[in-house]
Amino acid sequence: MRSKPWILLGLIFLSPFLVAAKYDYLLEVGEKTVKSTECKECHKSIYEEWSKDFHSKAYVNAPFKQGSKNYTSSECIPCHTAQEIAEEKNLKTRPVHKEEGINCTTCHLRNHMIYGTYKLTAKHKAEQDESMAKSEFCAGCHMPTFQEWQASGSKKTCQECHMPRTEGKSVQGFLLSMVVPKRMIGQHLMIFEKLLKEAALITGETTRESVKISLTNRASGHNMPTGKYGDYRIVLQTQVKEAEGKTIFSKEEIFSTLKKNGIPPQQTATFDYSVSFETGKRYKVSSTLMYRVEGRPEQLIASWNGEI
Repeated sequence: MRSKPWILLGLIFLSPFLVAAKYDYLLEVGEKTVKSTECKECHKSIYEEWSKDFHSKAYVNAPFKQGSKNYTSSECIPCHTAQEIAEEKNLKTRPVHKEEGINCTTCHLRNHMIYGTYKLTAKHKAEQDESMAKSEFCAGCHMPTFQEWQASGSKKTCQECHMPRTEGKSVQGFLLSMVVPKRMIGQHLMIFEKLLKEAALITGETTRESVKISLTNRASGHNMPTGKYGDYRIVLQTQVKEAEGKTIFSKEEIFSTLKKNGIPPQQTATFDYSVSFETGKRYKVSSTLMYRVEGRPEQLIASWNGEI
């Protein structure tokens, strides 16, 4: 009878290890790599954000299928369905679940271990990796953008801008949420409205003979737009209309990764347009900046309105 307390204490001590061993299948790589839906069981909020992010569609979108020559380009595939984060030349293609693109395991599973930015106890084995919060972590697939960030001298990391942290619980579920402490959790939706709205500033000046529009890359630590492959564009459209609504002037300025004419951080591009205004008439001037990427919805970044 005296041995029962010791047995109970032993089971309590061993229970974390027994539970962790039960979930060792989450640590498998290669053909046995799990799908992100396995992670959704506990990390519902993070999964929902990721599922809306373009990383989750990195493999299945039409522009990539076309650009990779129907998934035959060996240069393209490792980034769009990476087994794990690594240096650019050492990236390996995940042999399964390619439809998930850059999924949970790409960033969090390496060397048969799940990594995160915190040192924590979980039902699966987990280790801390503070490098996941550094810009270098993103460089393997985003090298040109990383180099632009380095050249800018920005003190903000990729994660600070694209994965802003808010206080919350990384685990959801009735019982789990009761015992898991609140932490600063990084957002997993990388491109979002607030980020775009802060990226650029449009200012304008008007005279009776001209309209002057200035576009400043004010917030990003890289060129605007940025990227190694594909046609990422920002389009500045300026229009002048009579008070009745008739357009008398329209002009588009296109900045794209194909043209390699992106605006560097903290720099301004200025355009001076000659426009003939009739004396005594009123005119409305508008300038908008749109983010256009094939396969994604067009998004408004900035706008400016004036009158003359």
